[in-house]
Amino acid sequence: PGASLSRLATRGPQRPGPRRGISLLEVLISMFVLLFGLMGVAAIFPVGNHYAGKGEQFDRGSALAEAAFADLKARGMLRPQLWLYAAIPEAPAVPNDRRVIQPPLNPQPRGSVADTFNYVGNGGPGHAFVIDPLGIAAELTTNGGATANLRSDVFPFAYFSDSAPDGLIQNDPTLPSNIENPWNQMGTRPLQGERWPLRRISLPSNNASQPTMPTAVAETIFRLHDDVTNELPAENDRPGIQRWTAVDSTGGAPNNTPKDPSDDTLLARSYTGSYSWIASVVPTSLESVASLQPINSRFGSDLYEVSVAIFNKRELLPSAQSERSIDAQLLLGGELIIRAANNNVDAVDAVADGIRPGNWIALAGVHPTTGQFMLKWYRLLSFDDETLENVGPNGNGTGSYAIRRAMLDGPDWPMTLNSGLRSANNLRAILLPGVISVATQMLPMEAQ
Repeated sequence: PGASLSRLATRGPQRPGPRRGISLLEVLISMFVLLFGLMGVAAIFPVGNHYAGKGEQFDRGSALAEAAFADLKARGMLRPQLWLYAAIPEAPAVPNDRRVIQPPLNPQPRGSVADTFNYVGNGGPGHAFVIDPLGIAAELTTNGGATANLRSDVFPFAYFSDSAPDGLIQNDPTLPSNIENPWNQMGTRPLQGERWPLRRISLPSNNASQPTMPTAVAETIFRLHDDVTNELPAENDRPGIQRWTAVDSTGGAPNNTPKDPSDDTLLARSYTGSYSWIASVVPTSLESVASLQPINSRFGSDLYEVSVAIFNKRELLPSAQSERSIDAQLLLGGELIIRAANNNVDAVDAVADGIRPGNWIALAGVHPTTGQFMLKWYRLLSFDDETLENVGPNGNGTGSYAIRRAMLDGPDWPMTLNSGLRSANNLRAILLPGVISVATQMLPMEAQ
């Protein structure tokens, strides 16, 4: 032991060997792993921005619906004697007469019931109404102005089926394909009238040569001014600029100085105009349809389902792209089936284009016992991405139908027992791209 200690003492402390560095391969592998992590983090930002934008749309839509209701009441739009609609193009009773209700001075009897609606042709004035001055103004502008023949007296514009998979009839995009009343001869209490029962209406103007509301006025009322625009200057340290729309005039008189903004009249803050709205008015009973007539003794006492639908970036001109309908069936639990016969996948795909969960759709049909026309709005919780073929009409078994399924959140619909399945049949689903919010209130019509 003593010798061993002496040898250790003479050798002194041991030096460590040379340290091994990081190889280039290890650096590349580390950078590769880090890159994947950063890519995952980066992918979160656009997704987060997307959902943040959608959330802002839905939040804003709810607030704008309340503002639209206030406008609806304040401007007297719930006065049926002011409603204007398109006379049926095939057989107009009076040229350029778009009144949906005949004034009490010359009431037109219908069967044994007098003083109800002024029927035009054999289609009648409808059983429910959509107040849409923007859509009517867009069509009149497209077709040649106030004297144009308004064709989209029905809402929605297009009906997609195996015979019209693109929503067109006669291959003419200007002709509405949703014109027939599918409930006219069904059941023991058929819905009266041969034309589609949901009618598009406008409001009057002060111009005798143009009875309907012009585009400029409709834009002011039915476009919501909430989304104001801001321009960011080139200097990053300066705030955004709020622009104003202006007219080249002083005190209402034109001053012919379009290049000099200092003497222009400011009108309103500039806004994007992405949000607009329509309103549907649905009678809740057969008697409520007749009591829309101002001379009726029940006028002003019945309640109606008044709904305001908020659009984001709506295509104003009624067309097969902007307004669609298709056959549908509603099952228990809010399951909806939209379908086309003869396995026509094109019709189902076309009507579903651009419709996403979170949007709102409407269902139209008749009450199974009373025959009353019904229109109700629902929010889409889910919607199939692909269309199924060779399915039965109820969505199960084998058959010759092309279908898509959806889940809805909304009001109850009266159902009956059919072949052991409780469901609501003979429905039409109305799909409108861009509807982000719907609010419904029970309101009476206004006498003054």
